[in-house]
Amino acid sequence: MSARLVIVFVVDGLRPDAITADVTPTLDRLRREGVAFTNSHAVCPTVTRVNAATLATGTQPGTHGIVGNQMYVPEVEPGRAFGTDSHRRLLEVDRVTGGRLVHTPTLGERLGARGLTLAAVSSGSTGSALLTNPRGPAGVGVLVNGSFDPGARVAWPDEASAAILARIGPEPPKRGAGRYDAAVTWAQRALREYVLPEVRPSVVLNWLTEPDHTQHAEGVGSPPAREALRHADREIGEVLVTATALGLGESTDVFVVSDHGFTTNTRGIDVVGELVDAGLKASADSADVVLASSGQAVALHVADRDRERIARIARFVQSRDWGGALFTAARVPGDPLGAVEGTFSLEHIHLANGERSPDLLATFPWTSEVNGSGVPGTDLACVSGGARLYASDHGSMSPWNVRNTLVAWGPDFKRAATVATPAGNVDVAPTILALLGIDDDSGMDGRVLAEALAAGGDEAPVVETRTHMATAGAYRAALQVSTVAGRGYVDQSWRIS
Repeated sequence: MSARLVIVFVVDGLRPDAITADVTPTLDRLRREGVAFTNSHAVCPTVTRVNAATLATGTQPGTHGIVGNQMYVPEVEPGRAFGTDSHRRLLEVDRVTGGRLVHTPTLGERLGARGLTLAAVSSGSTGSALLTNPRGPAGVGVLVNGSFDPGARVAWPDEASAAILARIGPEPPKRGAGRYDAAVTWAQRALREYVLPEVRPSVVLNWLTEPDHTQHAEGVGSPPAREALRHADREIGEVLVTATALGLGESTDVFVVSDHGFTTNTRGIDVVGELVDAGLKASADSADVVLASSGQAVALHVADRDRERIARIARFVQSRDWGGALFTAARVPGDPLGAVEGTFSLEHIHLANGERSPDLLATFPWTSEVNGSGVPGTDLACVSGGARLYASDHGSMSPWNVRNTLVAWGPDFKRAATVATPAGNVDVAPTILALLGIDDDSGMDGRVLAEALAAGGDEAPVVETRTHMATAGAYRAALQVSTVAGRGYVDQSWRIS
């Protein structure tokens, strides 16, 4: 392979159908000139921090251990879940678990062991930034985010933080529901003016927080969301111009990915309140059942993993109009069905983790109806604990959330090609290693996307797609999974009746 630099642009919340010639001319060009993956997948739950860890490790959530936008780690909070948007909480997890924030080697560590550098540059939350290079604070590569400690620490290592502050100053404050264009611009300047020319990394994970923030507030496909995306597209174009000016234009491979899709919320569900009213949870703050929300998916942790209570909760959710597909521990290893009647297995959606996986994962029913901006896909979302019902959200296994953006462009990729084979975020890290000539993806769950490589040939991999059914009385649900080279990709799940 010829690449000396690989840049991964992670455009938070970018649906594939949002890339257009008028709003995103840069992304549209890269997709037309490079490889367009039309069947790419986010990992589940389809939320930011889960997929950030997958991009940083090449592993599924059940392997790396980041299982939701909220997580329950008793060593950190004995009786409640916490948000993974804060790097301080995640560093606390790392401390109390003896360095096990993530349970697998990271891309940054694999590169560092070979004398190469990963630079993660993010305008997102400090938690999502940390998860793109979880070992950055320990001295692995470079990690940049303007909100770590505004005006004091904006990066690891210390010399990077000092240099960025001296060169471009602190990140402008992120305020309320307004667009975060200024934060995006700050991070992109740090990338263009310091990271690329001074650090000279081999791999850049560049996280752009828009249009996610604006889509949450204003709605997916809304005029403000399109403007935020237009701005992000311009910033990506500027980075490519800088790479060319540094003499890297002919040796740079590019990925454009998103962490998840997006759908319109039509209703909020107070899951905690429903469980309390049904006598399945003692009180809103009780530790007998701990809820960890990922917006359109809800993880439930039951004290002592009480099988009878788990089953009772599952039966209750199945009886409600807001109950979608449910997931529990597998009946037996490898079984697509869960141990509780009418549920699928957490193992089959790659969410089984002995330390952190929930006892029950609940999703909501979704539709393909269009919103006021003409964008298809609606869902329900959890609003327990006073959580805000966003205009649009993600987290579910709706195909509108599972299907994410994946584009590959550069000298090592085919030109003007379309790949319909299932692929996804889990495949990005092993493919990066292959581009750099590193033959070591041991322990990774993803695969090298050989069908997209210029030297990869034209034969499409064999794909097997299966739909599994789960029933409990009148309740029925379906789960569709596609398999390529032994790797399973969750296509969608849905409630039938």
